[in-house]
Amino acid sequence: MGYIKKTTRTPLVAMLMASVLWGCSGVLKKAPLDAEPAVSETPAVEVALEILPNPYLATKPSVPDKAKDEFAQATEAMNAEQWSKAEGILVLMTETWPNLSGPYVNLGIAQYRQSHLAQAEDSLKGAIHVNAANMDAYTWLGVLYREQGRFNDAEANYKAALAIWPHHVDSLRNLGILYDLYLGRFDEALVQYKLLQRVLPEESRQLKGWVRDLERRLADKG
Repeated sequence: MGYIKKTTRTPLVAMLMASVLWGCSGVLKKAPLDAEPAVSETPAVEVALEILPNPYLATKPSVPDKAKDEFAQATEAMNAEQWSKAEGILVLMTETWPNLSGPYVNLGIAQYRQSHLAQAEDSLKGAIHVNAANMDAYTWLGVLYREQGRFNDAEANYKAALAIWPHHVDSLRNLGILYDLYLGRFDEALVQYKLLQRVLPEESRQLKGWVRDLERRLADKG
């Protein structure tokens, strides 16, 4: 379970539901729509990538009905941006059901939204301690690190997530953005973006633009 938000390469934090991301800051640099990459006369044949399943789905414990009810109450409070109320419910949940990682993630989000950054970090690390396969915890922890300028910690966090699930979309995207917009490691950013292209179920026009933009910049630089 998790209160989830998605990311883009825009400066503001955005909200989603399914793979925790409060946005990845930065300005999106789009390539011209009429610019096409050079095509080789003998293009390489790309082998289809076998997408690995989400390991979290195989490690989820059974959840008591009362825990589901309280989690729903906390989520409702979060949707209404009643962060303090949500925090109170979730603190009690982590004490009553310490083996559930979802409440720790949402507790971290509620604390983050109240600028209680140290507490949020502890809660998100608590989620990973309870269930190392909870990808949402890594996503939010990476955002927390990035927004504090702790880029090395953010990188290590995303790599830890990808070591558990190499095809985690949010970690691939966020690590690519970190390399691209924050660390200036463009070769490594391009690797992440291209792998992300192969992992996504459908082609992303925006991501395609990011790849073309990086390829042009690297070509100009080289």
